Amino acid sequence: MNRRDFIKAGSLASAVAATRLSATGAQPAAPSTTQVPPSPAQQAWMDLGFGLFIHHGINTYFDKEWSDGTLDGSKYNPDKLDTDQWIRTAKNAGMKYVVLVCKHHSGFCLWPSRYQNYNVMMGPAKKDLVGEVAESARKYGLKFGVYYSLWDRREKSHDTDIDYYVNEFMLPQLEELLTQYGDVVECWFDGFWKYQKTGWSKKNQDIIGEAAKQEANDARNAAFMQAWRNEGAYFWQMDHVYQQVKNWQPDCMVMNNSTSAYPGVPLFPVDVRSGEKYTQVAKDQKIWNWLGKDVYLPLQIETTMSSQGNEKFPSGNWFWHDWDQSVKSKETILNYLRVAEAMDANLLLNVGPSDRGLLRPEDERTLNSLRA
Repeated sequence: MNRRDFIKAGSLASAVAATRLSATGAQPAAPSTTQVPPSPAQQAWMDLGFGLFIHHGINTYFDKEWSDGTLDGSKYNPDKLDTDQWIRTAKNAGMKYVVLVCKHHSGFCLWPSRYQNYNVMMGPAKKDLVGEVAESARKYGLKFGVYYSLWDRREKSHDTDIDYYVNEFMLPQLEELLTQYGDVVECWFDGFWKYQKTGWSKKNQDIIGEAAKQEANDARNAAFMQAWRNEGAYFWQMDHVYQQVKNWQPDCMVMNNSTSAYPGVPLFPVDVRSGEKYTQVAKDQKIWNWLGKDVYLPLQIETTMSSQGNEKFPSGNWFWHDWDQSVKSKETILNYLRVAEAMDANLLLNVGPSDRGLLRPEDERTLNSLRA
């Protein structure tokens, strides 16, 4: 049985399971009061507590936060690249893990992927950035994690043949990332919304009463998760993708970003939930029901060091821009850590290294001050 036949067999089984779930009317998740402990792998991840998120890539060279896969890859040139500086600074700040954006929505890969020549080898530096960061993480004793965008604006099969895209492009790339760089503590998926058209709704601010608001919010979340199972998880074949990740990295924590519109809502199957920009203490549900069983799902809060964004991203930039020297204060970041602790969550704090391959001086200075 070749790779495609093997993967499609698993994908078919996943699709049947998803269809059965929808047909029975079962909800993929619901609130529960059962006390369930985290798994040993989840607890080990939770013990890390504080991590460094890194956005760096082709967008760095074109003053972009998002791009469409047409930017000139030959311009990628971190000629002063120093990943030891990145990770040493993270360690000084008390961080215990790092998550690198290995492929953002543009499709530009920070490793020499055999399946996409739109990667770091196009530029003059010709360095495997994934390998460099993974090695620096090992050197300084930090765990290494990867971010991978499901949405790929460069690879045409993403829009024309999602089955081909998942089985012949996405899974082979994930295999590269999860088998070539040692232990991977976290696999952070993003961009699922391109294959989920329904289930999106705004919170009703006119509801009176906390109980009524909570009930409406629970119903909103349940509708969103059911739409995910019927559409997103089905098209992305995420049941099978999850199992493949676990085959390659059994203790890797899988997370799928539910967007800032649905922070803390799990897109099953996952081991960890995303709480993007959750920077104030909020009620957080830890126990969820999945396939008839209560499971514990810890939370990761993500935010960025930059405090000056643009019209599309007003709360702060994730990639580097030469005009942005803004940085959140030491006191603000320490408060974020207190929020994460109060919510029993991890904090993943983002930096955008420059076009030279160095941390912004303001980021380095602030991070080095956190434990001073």
